[in-house]
Amino acid sequence: MHFQHPELLYALFLLIIPLIVHLFRLRRFQKEDFTNVKFLKKVIQETRKSSRLKKFLILITRLLLLACLILAFAQPFLPASDKALSDTKTLIYLDNSFSMQASDGQSTIFQRVVNQLLENLDDENDYALLTNNGEFYKRSTPELKDELQNIEFTDDKTDFREIKLKAENYFKDHPFAEKEFILISDFPQTLDFPVDLEGKKINYHFVQKTPEDITNISLDSAYVSDTNPENLSLNIRLSTNNPEGQPVVVSVLDGEKLLGRNSVQFEEDNKAEISFRLQNRSIPNGRIEIDDSGLRYDNKIFFNIPDRRAAKVVIISNGEDEFLQRIYTEPEFEIFLFGPSQIDFNQLNSANLIVLNEIDQLPSSLINNLANAQSNGASLLIIPSEQTSYEQLLNRLGFPAFSQKVASERLITSIEYDHPLLEGVFEDRTENFEYPKVLNSYNLAVPDAILRYEDNQPFLTESNSAYLFTAPLNIDNSNFKNSPLIVPVFYQIGLQALKKNQLYYQTDRENKIDIAAELGKDQVLHLKKPDTDLIPQQQNYSTRVEINTGNLPLEAGNYEVSNGNSGLGNLSFNYDRKESNLNYLDISDNRDLHTYNSVEEYFSEANAASQINALWKWFVIFALFFLAIEMLLIKFLK
Repeated sequence: MHFQHPELLYALFLLIIPLIVHLFRLRRFQKEDFTNVKFLKKVIQETRKSSRLKKFLILITRLLLLACLILAFAQPFLPASDKALSDTKTLIYLDNSFSMQASDGQSTIFQRVVNQLLENLDDENDYALLTNNGEFYKRSTPELKDELQNIEFTDDKTDFREIKLKAENYFKDHPFAEKEFILISDFPQTLDFPVDLEGKKINYHFVQKTPEDITNISLDSAYVSDTNPENLSLNIRLSTNNPEGQPVVVSVLDGEKLLGRNSVQFEEDNKAEISFRLQNRSIPNGRIEIDDSGLRYDNKIFFNIPDRRAAKVVIISNGEDEFLQRIYTEPEFEIFLFGPSQIDFNQLNSANLIVLNEIDQLPSSLINNLANAQSNGASLLIIPSEQTSYEQLLNRLGFPAFSQKVASERLITSIEYDHPLLEGVFEDRTENFEYPKVLNSYNLAVPDAILRYEDNQPFLTESNSAYLFTAPLNIDNSNFKNSPLIVPVFYQIGLQALKKNQLYYQTDRENKIDIAAELGKDQVLHLKKPDTDLIPQQQNYSTRVEINTGNLPLEAGNYEVSNGNSGLGNLSFNYDRKESNLNYLDISDNRDLHTYNSVEEYFSEANAASQINALWKWFVIFALFFLAIEMLLIKFLK
C-alpha cells in the first residue's frame, strides 16, 4: 500500500494522548464513610469491573477511529503496476501521409484515428505529438486536441529511423520519466521498418491501421508528344491495384473549361495510357481528373502549357550560313545574322542561342560578351575555323584547348543516343548508317561527347549549354551538311536553348526554374494561387530569374508567377505518387513488439496498467463505523 501524503502518518503518534487520558487517572478519589453499606460491597466490585471493561473498549474504538481518520487524510492507494507510480511522458507519432486517406467505413483511416485520440487523451496526463511535418511539444491536452483537429495531409516523407531519432531527442529532456512512444500508422513498406529498438529505454507501442479492402486508381504522370504548330498530344499514364475494375473516365480541363474526356481500361499489368489530341495553344490552368473512391490526392494532375515563343537565334558567320537559315525557321525560331565586324551586342545579349560559324578572329570584347551571355542562360554553338585556335574562348567556356590538328580524313561513326540533346529523337538506334566525314579536324581532351569519330575522339561535345564542333563544316572540309544528322542535331540545340519550363514539377524536389524577366533592384518574384502567396529563393540575371523551390511548403496546384501585379506565366506542381503503392508491412506477427489494432485498445491497456485503487474512502467508512460503536458503547454498556 502507498500513500499520496505519507507525511501525515506522523500524526499517528498523537494516539498516545487518549492512552494517557484513559490509563492514568487525573482525578483523585475521596473516601466517604457510610453506615450499613457492607451489603453493597459485592455490587460495587462488580460495577467497577464493568466500568473498567467499558473504558477499555471505548479506548480501542477511539484509537481505531483516530487511526482511520489519519490514514484517510494520508490517502492510501494500491497501484495496478509499477507504471502507476512513475512520472510518465507519452509521445505520439501520428502518420499524416497521403496513404492514410484510405477509406475506413464512412471516414478515412486518419480521421478515425484522430477521433479516437480526442476521446482517449486524458487532461491529467502529459502528452506530446509528432507528425511527418510537425512537432507539437509543451502543450496542454486541450491545446493538443485543438492541434489534432487542424492537422492536414502532407507529402513530406519520413522513415522509421528518422522518427526514432526524433523520439530519442524528445525523451532526452526527461531522463528519469517513464518513456512511452506510440506510433500510429498504416506502416507502408517505405517506412523502412523495423530497426534496432534497444538502447534508449523507450517503450514502443505500434498501432497499425490498414484498410481491409481498397481499390485505388492513380494518375501517375502526363507528358506532351507529337507536337506541331497546330496540335499536340497530351499523354496520360495511370495505374491501379485492381485491373479487373470498371473503366475509369479521364477528363482534361483548362480551369473550368473541358478540353476532352474519355474512358480507359487497365491492362493485366495494372497500367493504362490514354492520349488526348489538343490544339497547340496555351493552357495556363490545366488539370487532369478522374473520379476514384480510393486515395484522393492522386486523382488530379495539374499542368500548364505556355504560349508558344520563338527562340531568338543570333548567327555570327563568315559566309556559309544558308544551312542554318534553312534549319532555324519561323515560327519556332527568330534569327538575326551578323558579320564578325557588324555585331549588334544588344541582340547578342538577349539571344537564346548564339552560333559562331567559322569566325577567323575573336576579339576580347566578343569573347567577354559570349561568356556573359552564357552565364545569363544563353546557349552557344561553336563551329571552329581552320585559321584560329579559339583557346581563350574555350577556356572561358570551360573547354580545354584544341590539342592537335589532324590533317587526315576521319569518319563520324558514333552517336550518344542517351545524351539529353538526342534523347527520344531517334526511333531506331542505327549503327551502320552512311558515315559523314571530315578532312581536317582537331583533337579535344574531354570525357563526354555527343558525336565521335572512329578513333573515339569527339566531333561534337557539350559543356554547360555550350556546344562545340571539332571541325569546320564547310563543304570543302566536310559532308556533314548533307548528312541526315545535321537537322536533328541543330534543331534540338535550338529548341533546348529556349529552355521551356516543364509541364509540371514535383512539390518535394528542389526545382530550379528559369523565368524570362528583367527585375529591378528591390523586386522579387512571387508564386501565387488563391489564399497562397510564396516568395521562392531566386537569383537575378540580366534577362532571366532563376527560382529555387527547394524550401517552399508547396501544395499541388497551378501557381501564377508574378512580379508585383504583373503576371509572368504559370507553373504547376504535383505530389509524388509513391504513396499510391498500397503495400503494407505486417507487424502483427512480431511477438517482440507491442502491437495494437486500434488506438482504443492501446489506451484501454495503458489505463489499466496505470490504474490506482484509492482506499481513503474505505478508511472514512471505518472511522464512521468505529464512531458509531463508541456511541453505542457509551449509551448502552453499563
